[in-house]
Amino acid sequence: MATDLSRLPHAPGRLPLLGDVTSVDRHKPTQHEMALSRDLGPIFQRKLLKDRLVIVAGSDLANECANEDNWARALLGPGLSLRKVADDGLFTARTSDPAWGHARRVLTPAFTQDAMRVHHEAMLSVADDLRDSWTGSNSDLVDVTTAMTHTTLEVIARAGFSMGFGLFGDQGGSVDNARAFLDALGRTLVWASESTNDFPIIGHVREALRQRQLRSDIETVQSTVDHIIEIRTDADPVKSTDLLDLMLSTADPETGEFLDHNNVRNQILTFLVAGHETTASLLETTLFYLAQDAGLQDRLRTEAATLKAADYAYTAVAGLRDIRATLNEVLRLWPPLPGLFRVSRRDQTLGGYHVPAGRAVFVLALAAQRDPTVWGDSADDFDPFRTKPARNAFFRPWGIGPRSCIGRAFAFHEATLLIAHILNNFELSAPAPAQLNIRERGALRPEPFHVKVASLAK
Repeated sequence: MATDLSRLPHAPGRLPLLGDVTSVDRHKPTQHEMALSRDLGPIFQRKLLKDRLVIVAGSDLANECANEDNWARALLGPGLSLRKVADDGLFTARTSDPAWGHARRVLTPAFTQDAMRVHHEAMLSVADDLRDSWTGSNSDLVDVTTAMTHTTLEVIARAGFSMGFGLFGDQGGSVDNARAFLDALGRTLVWASESTNDFPIIGHVREALRQRQLRSDIETVQSTVDHIIEIRTDADPVKSTDLLDLMLSTADPETGEFLDHNNVRNQILTFLVAGHETTASLLETTLFYLAQDAGLQDRLRTEAATLKAADYAYTAVAGLRDIRATLNEVLRLWPPLPGLFRVSRRDQTLGGYHVPAGRAVFVLALAAQRDPTVWGDSADDFDPFRTKPARNAFFRPWGIGPRSCIGRAFAFHEATLLIAHILNNFELSAPAPAQLNIRERGALRPEPFHVKVASLAK
């Protein structure tokens, strides 16, 4: 007979009425939960006042929760908070909202092979600008966080909206106040993460105190996007083939309806947030590991040279298997989105516990993708060329089912191209031995760090 969820293991130190307040970490909640999973097992609970969060940390149980017949996506946590910013954008829309299916059908053509060939050229132009900014610098120390933020934001702007943010110098048609946008967006992402992982009572006070700044930040990011739309709608009616044109001029093939202004704004915000935040995280973490390992650099640089020899052709990127394996290992260890909320479609059993229909659980991908029962004693080690596990391992860095990331092919191609381009032009090294320190602001990203770069130009 299945056990009630109230009997799930929990962190030590639970207090009457308050619950597990002594084990709350509002700054690094999912990393703390991953640490707890090593003691509490593949499924456990966290209780704050009357709210009980069921956390699934084991690979096998996470795979069960990925079954779309029995489970569905639940909009909770930071994703729910971000509805204040992007409302019915692709990531924050509810699956039951017709606007989600409407936008998904309109935007799917933006990620076909033909479209990706066009995006590739935009990505390559940004890679060239990044190279020039590093070679033209007076210092051999590079702020990786700033560089990858600027790089990924420029890629989205050029590929998606045929304009730049001007983050690599003055460009025609650039968005005004791009850095103010980035600052406001960063504070908003921190709020989304911390507000959903805060202490009872104290968190409500903190939330009230930050409302004025939050309203200002949301206005800043939304007005920036409105400006992007205004530039396009006020321009000469020259047909474009980018993401923005699709949203403004393409009807839903099922309903014949067009996206309204607010929905276009929300989709742009979604691509700017998801498109740059998650890809920047992947690039930053990869560069951290590369700067620590000259041997890995040499191996990947040899492979990257084949792309340079092919004049950075679109079709050659898919053949960079070692670089792709390295990126996948980074995604295994540090998935930008560390977990996914899932809701039970029916009464069922999970790990010996009874889960009623409508009950949500949090699948902690950060832990499930490092499950020692699957990956062995080296589960936490960075090893791009490790032997594959003997059985099916949970690996869902791009989400699950119909709500998985629509831009995953775009992001992975972008990351592969940029890492190859960097290795073809620079040798990387760490200025001092360092530990990877990950911050949480909805997505997982390394704390700001620097690497030394030496140009390989002859």
